[in-house]
Amino acid sequence: MKRLIRLLCAPLALASIGAPVAANAEYEWEAEQVHSDLPLYTFDWEELWPRSLDDPDIIAGCGSRVGFGDWRFTPNPDDEYGETSWYRIRNYGTFHCAANLFVSDAREDLDEGEFSRGLFVKIGRSRRGGKPWELWVLQVGFLPGSDYILLAREENDEGLIEEFTVLQRRCPRSKIREVDGMDIWLTRYCSINSRTELLSLAKRMLSEPALGTIARAENEEEPDTEVPDPSISKKSA
Repeated sequence: MKRLIRLLCAPLALASIGAPVAANAEYEWEAEQVHSDLPLYTFDWEELWPRSLDDPDIIAGCGSRVGFGDWRFTPNPDDEYGETSWYRIRNYGTFHCAANLFVSDAREDLDEGEFSRGLFVKIGRSRRGGKPWELWVLQVGFLPGSDYILLAREENDEGLIEEFTVLQRRCPRSKIREVDGMDIWLTRYCSINSRTELLSLAKRMLSEPALGTIARAENEEEPDTEVPDPSISKKSA
């Protein structure tokens, strides 16, 4: 699998993520698999999307600050091994809210891309270059636990979000989990099990060169507001 799948969709390519990814002799670009034993953010957290619409006139429905559609990952131009790839974000349903996530090397292959499900969460704020930034994560998966993609954007509370900076994931030594004696099979991951730890990691990574950006691309047509659940349809096929 290509490198974006390792960077953006860690749970989909567990065999290829554990080790740091070296770009050149001057700098190492790292994207550890960040994992919590249980999801750190639930719908009790106000800035979690998509979520149920809070409108007494609407019986059911999901709203999101993050735009649905096809998103393109563009690697940092200083990363000579970085590769462009694609991410498709769709709403799960009407009564239960989550983002269906598909990832592929090419946009035309997204319908058959690897599948997961997650939620976008604004976890805090920090500053970079004298400007305020929002810190976000894509919380991927629910059982067993969740994986985290670190995201950021210049602070802006207006409009639909259509672009993020993708932060590195350079794990503190005390949080690394791995075991020897597994031949070529990777076991290493970054164990983060509190919101405080995750926010601290995101603040540190904001000061590092970013892995790249991910931005919503123009769509030929509006994406469906509700799509079939691949995890169910594949089991019943």
